[in-house]
Amino acid sequence: MRLAATLLLLALTVATSPAAAAERACPPAAGVPTPAEITQAMRSARDRGALWRFARDGRHGYLYGTIHVGKLDWAMPGRAVFGALADAETIVLEADPLDVTFHAGVIAPAQPHEAPALPAPLVARLSRQADRTCASWRRLQTMPPMMIAATLTLLDAAWEGFFAEYASEMVLAGYARGADKPIATLETTAIQRAAINGGLPAEQLASVDILVTGLEQGTTRKELVSVAEAWARGDLDALRRSLVDIAPAERAGVERMVLPRNPAMAASIETLHASGRRVFVGVGILHMVGATGLPRLLQERGFTVERMEFDGRIGLDIGGVEGNPARGPLPGGVEGNPLRGPLPKE
Repeated sequence: MRLAATLLLLALTVATSPAAAAERACPPAAGVPTPAEITQAMRSARDRGALWRFARDGRHGYLYGTIHVGKLDWAMPGRAVFGALADAETIVLEADPLDVTFHAGVIAPAQPHEAPALPAPLVARLSRQADRTCASWRRLQTMPPMMIAATLTLLDAAWEGFFAEYASEMVLAGYARGADKPIATLETTAIQRAAINGGLPAEQLASVDILVTGLEQGTTRKELVSVAEAWARGDLDALRRSLVDIAPAERAGVERMVLPRNPAMAASIETLHASGRRVFVGVGILHMVGATGLPRLLQERGFTVERMEFDGRIGLDIGGVEGNPARGPLPGGVEGNPLRGPLPKE
């Protein structure tokens, strides 16, 4: 897995908007699900990703590995995940993707100490990728370089039917609002910006070059599909291998952007648990794997942590879910989503 997959699982802040130029070959747009499509999604819903139940001091909570893009037919939670959401009193995310203030803070222009100036040839290559995905380079070029690369990676995913609008966090945030459950976040805007824009200038430029090369050669899209399918299967071994079997420079990027954040996340989960409310914590799946993953770190803090096995059953009880706020996240998470605005199509 290249750095592109890491950015895919890191970036919470970008969603596409409909293509306006019919004469151009633009990626498909996510669109707003119809009532019939929502009903079908409920009938075909199955559990994806990975879910753990953790407990301490006589109380329990849930930990769920998410992915930051998705498909409509993946978006509806399955029986086990839906049951955990219904049982939880607070929904906890890395950051709230529907928070306009958070979004604006993460995509704000880079400060001089944050990011290097892009060489003209690299700017030209990024601009060509923006044009290929029908995105506005005028708007993209104001973002930090790594955010531009992450955005183009997500926009490119639409060619394979993956959209930021159907990301796990979008559905979870929509569910929380529809079910009138409070949302707590594990990270601030500053932490997210530091994760994306971290590293020495030369390291950032090398990472951007790797991503653009992957987009130009079409390898990024294949890698994205591979990672997404591993997530859908809940295949932590495949995801763990993907972190090991990469070049040292790319591994350094993963270690810089993902792994150092885990201890602080674990501490925040512990604090939220101590508040006495049952929490459902949704965090990118790469934060779950290996000896430094959140399940292991919670065990080290005295929690019992057990992965919940999915039984493979398909479909939700529509009679029991009809009228439930969980029906809202799909259309609510796309239509009127404030994240659609920043990247208008040309």
